[in-house]
Amino acid sequence: MNNGIIQELSSHNIHCYGSAELLQFERHLARYFEREYDRWHDNSTPPEEYGVSSFSGDMIDRDSYTASLLPYNQELGIYREFLDREYMAYSMAYYYRDDISRDLSHQDLTLEQAQKEKYRLIVQRADIRDGQSILDLGCGFGGFIKYLLDNFPDITVTGINPSTTQSRYISEELNVDHSRFRLIQHYFGNSCVDSLAHDSFDRIISIGVVEHFSNLELLFRQLKSLLKSGGMTFHHFIVSRDTIPQLLKAENTLISEYFPGGHIWPYAEAKRHTQHLEFVNSWFVNGRNYWKTLDEWHKRFWGAIDKLYPHYLSLEQAGRWNRYFSLSKSMFYPHNGKSYGNGQYLYRKT
Repeated sequence: MNNGIIQELSSHNIHCYGSAELLQFERHLARYFEREYDRWHDNSTPPEEYGVSSFSGDMIDRDSYTASLLPYNQELGIYREFLDREYMAYSMAYYYRDDISRDLSHQDLTLEQAQKEKYRLIVQRADIRDGQSILDLGCGFGGFIKYLLDNFPDITVTGINPSTTQSRYISEELNVDHSRFRLIQHYFGNSCVDSLAHDSFDRIISIGVVEHFSNLELLFRQLKSLLKSGGMTFHHFIVSRDTIPQLLKAENTLISEYFPGGHIWPYAEAKRHTQHLEFVNSWFVNGRNYWKTLDEWHKRFWGAIDKLYPHYLSLEQAGRWNRYFSLSKSMFYPHNGKSYGNGQYLYRKT
């Protein structure tokens, strides 16, 4: 790290990874979230009792979703410096087994290895096999697409992504067999669904996407129309163990600056949606996995700060990214990751 740049940023209250000031800030944040999780412990009240329903309204708020895309459309050079080198995965890596108090076998993995472990776990739980047709809903920088095409020689994948930066990267730089891959740069909505062949996919996968959807009932209805009979859909997204009212709408939380229009649904919420698809199974993935992922991103971000600031980042943007990493880490840290983590859900079209 460039000491001159670190001192300059510190003079503007932007403190580097590992500094006493930043560690204290993160401890205070973690204590705040721990108190909130304690406050709502064992609360199973349905979200609609707090004025937020996953059964009605638009499938996605286009205005909020457009705003939420702004971070994804930032300069590619920023992401290159802190994401893993192989997959550019902008979602949780899998370092720990679900009960980390008993099994720490993954704790020494690199970020690159842990992202691969995440994909391996999804393939196993979604029962993905060679020769299948896969729809990757919200495919990011194409990491899961790359994993699938590299490991299954006869699989075909369609990716949907509204981000211009990520779509450009996939089209121009993703090292895969493009003859088995199709990219659709679009929001997932009625017009996008209508452009796809119905009853055509063996599996539909989403990783870190469902947080952006407001009407899960409508989402599952659309997914049903695209799945083959007997096909399955698997979703991996951030959840709270209990119903925490302020997390149901990002605008009520500290994270609203980075997650406009988003929802953190309680773990049980997605399992209520069984009208269109048969619920098969679900798993809670311990939040320390995401904490460690974010911590590694944060470390790499500061390790490359002399490349990022001021070339890619203004002073304001550097502070914004720094707060994002600290705030996000602090949400996953309390209660040893058992209150706030990721939910994984599997459904079948009968």
